[in-house]
Amino acid sequence: MGSYAADGVLVVHFAYVAFVVSGYAAIPWGARRGWRWTRSVRYRLLHMAAIAYVALEQLFGVRCPLTVWEYRLRGGAGPPAAFVPRLLQALLFPPWPPAVFTGLYIGLVALALLLWRVVPPDHR
Repeated sequence: MGSYAADGVLVVHFAYVAFVVSGYAAIPWGARRGWRWTRSVRYRLLHMAAIAYVALEQLFGVRCPLTVWEYRLRGGAGPPAAFVPRLLQALLFPPWPPAVFTGLYIGLVALALLLWRVVPPDHR
């Protein structure tokens, strides 16, 4: 049972990352296509908060709660056995040094701020 729950947490974690990453394409593309939701203040604040949270975690050396929760549910059993969870884990946790992640997350916060300026949200 723990393995299924851990896989579920992994899927939620991947969805969180997909939301953040997809926003960097959706915002400028949506602005060009006239998609109002990409200029929504709520969406933009949620996107900004999602990446800022990750960057702050990294800066302060806090482990992601979703990662901790997944590992606890696996009970030290190692990586997932099924292909899709193994693939998601490989995508989420590349073997890079922490400094690379820190730079990446800070750069993504800067990019979100730049998008806020270049494609401002509609305050209506």
